[in-house]
Amino acid sequence: MSRLLLSFLLYFLCLTCFADQLIIEPEMGRAPLIKAMDESKHSLKLVMYGFTDETLLNSLIKKKLANKTVQVILEKEPYKAIDENKKVISKLKNHHIPWQGSIPPHRLIHQKTLLIDNEKVIVMTFNFTHSSFKNERNFGLIIDDAKRVKAINTLFSADWNQIPNQAPDTDLLLSPDNSRQALLKFINTAKRSIKVYAQSINDYKIVGALASKARKGVDVSILTSHKPREKQAKYLEQAGVKIAISKHYYIHAKVIIVDNEQAVLGSINLTKPSFDNNRELAVITRDKTVVSQLNNTFSQDWSRVNHTHLPFTLDERKVTYILKQIKKHAKSLQNYLTLVD
Repeated sequence: MSRLLLSFLLYFLCLTCFADQLIIEPEMGRAPLIKAMDESKHSLKLVMYGFTDETLLNSLIKKKLANKTVQVILEKEPYKAIDENKKVISKLKNHHIPWQGSIPPHRLIHQKTLLIDNEKVIVMTFNFTHSSFKNERNFGLIIDDAKRVKAINTLFSADWNQIPNQAPDTDLLLSPDNSRQALLKFINTAKRSIKVYAQSINDYKIVGALASKARKGVDVSILTSHKPREKQAKYLEQAGVKIAISKHYYIHAKVIIVDNEQAVLGSINLTKPSFDNNRELAVITRDKTVVSQLNNTFSQDWSRVNHTHLPFTLDERKVTYILKQIKKHAKSLQNYLTLVD
């Protein structure tokens, strides 16, 4: 009996050992990242799209000088900013930090992860750039459960050695492997609400899935800094999707919250190139504290934005339909009343 009790106790203790933690930017700044790098014991593996921040670079160099293993996969030529990473690349070379600038056949390295001692990973929506810590809304998720950490480490090794890697059977979304299919499946689980942080949104299948959910009565809200294309915006609005444009913070985050119970967070934009051409990574979290923090932050950001789009609600569509029917049959009704008189 005592052994059984001890087993149950160890099981529940293990459940509390692993807990996702949220980084909220720009409020938290560089501190969580610097702390994580400073506390690393033997290795740091970074995958990043944009890198200009000298403070974070110095933290990596500090670990290299302390004879720790540091590896960097960094996009050599970011889209429309081909020289952005040149200074950092030069410093990586000067300090003999091994780095890779491409992952064939992917068009861009857009993934944003920091693997610490093969025991912990920070999955980010932000780049290591100055603007990420000034006026952009972004998030990072610190995860330490062995299954997801191992899967991300395996992916890093495969991409580092430029060998094929299959998307793991975990709560990871990888582009171009499984991201669109996995995200559509995730959206389809929604029963009450979907809240979206999107830097941009134009993928037809994702737009269609969000509109479909709204038509079924799910409360769908999109917070962005880029107005969607006119046709897509109209299509979403007519389905009942609420769209708001943020000017307080530039929305760089890529997050979808479903039913206030689970969320997807990572580098994946809701665009065709992000799903089909780039190396991207996002993760699903069901941590109650993290989801609550994401939900609260979304509500705060939503309350301070300009709601430039005024979507039809279900009731408004019903009223519109009734008015059309009255107009359509008005003449027949008038003729009937004349006969009755």
